[in-house]
Amino acid sequence: MASANTSSRTGVKTLAGVVALLAVAALGALALTSSVTSVDLRVDQALQSLRSDGATSVFLGLTNSAQEIVGLAALALGVVILLLRRRRWDAARLFVMAGAAWALATVVKYLFDRPRPPAGLWLMAPDSPRSFPSGHTTTATVIVVIAAMVLIGTAWRVAAIALAVVFALAVGFSRVYLGDHYPTDVLGAYLTVTAVVLIVSAFTDLPRVRQLGGRLLRDPELAGGPAPGARQADADTEIIHLPRPNAGAPGRRRA
Repeated sequence: MASANTSSRTGVKTLAGVVALLAVAALGALALTSSVTSVDLRVDQALQSLRSDGATSVFLGLTNSAQEIVGLAALALGVVILLLRRRRWDAARLFVMAGAAWALATVVKYLFDRPRPPAGLWLMAPDSPRSFPSGHTTTATVIVVIAAMVLIGTAWRVAAIALAVVFALAVGFSRVYLGDHYPTDVLGAYLTVTAVVLIVSAFTDLPRVRQLGGRLLRDPELAGGPAPGARQADADTEIIHLPRPNAGAPGRRRA
């Protein structure tokens, strides 16, 4: 029953991940059309009319807090915490998820090569000429994944993840507010990370992958070997069942 449930969950994750990946491709293609770009541009221009010095300072701070170097530091910290907690498999999964998300976002950027919004809208110079998907939003969403993985099983997991999600949404909004991105660029980033997380999670749920990971990470539970302490428990059981010396020897008869 447990194996069937795991297989079912893996199938659902795989399907959802593929759908999200196809959505990224479809959105990227649509983003290159004049009709979608026109709608995107109107949103950017509408936000331009709402700008203020205070709001601009806040959104500049949000954008700067989601630079790739910040994401890399968060990833390193998350991996170290998981390793200290002896969650080596989760540490490996997190590393692959984050790396794959950044890699896919870069590939998609070069694949669609969407131009940035007009320079007249910029409040800060973009870090590359390619707009889709948003790199800062990708990093902010990866930070959500890091928080979710590290905080599994803790009492404050829900609150912390909710805060991380709000952060990712705020960063996405900041990219449009600052004129560096279109709304579809931000949506593309969310979909990109979602697709990667679902597909990597499904792949690493496969029994053979877990066993291989267990051998590489020297984790007997994942590799299919005895769980830590199992051998000692077996030895203790054998000791308990050993016959006592002279337990069945007849006693001496009294004269």
